[in-house]
Amino acid sequence: MRDGLIRHAEQQLGLSRRDKEGTTFRQHLEAVAQATGETPPELIPLPIPAGCGAVWSVFLQLNARRGNNGMAVSPIALADIVAWQTLMGVDLTPWEIETLLQLDCVALAAPTSLSDS
Repeated sequence: MRDGLIRHAEQQLGLSRRDKEGTTFRQHLEAVAQATGETPPELIPLPIPAGCGAVWSVFLQLNARRGNNGMAVSPIALADIVAWQTLMGVDLTPWEIETLLQLDCVALAAPTSLSDS
């Protein structure tokens, strides 16, 4: 279950890579789809495994609000997860927290530019 979510994250985060002009890989593929009338396979999202949608949603919320240290983005801190739980009135399970941390590792390892890959 977790492995499928990790593969989904790798695919989706990979589509966010940017070229020198700031255009994402997703935007390039969408232009190809518009020009050819065919959807490139990279744009077809891998399914989120059953029972993992909520964890993916929490990750996206935390990922969108992560800080940086002036040089690079910072990892999602456990304190951020605890704060999220408190604010939302949700108690995540240990499995969900571990999955969030693994998704964070995927996000931190994802190349940020097309030339990095």
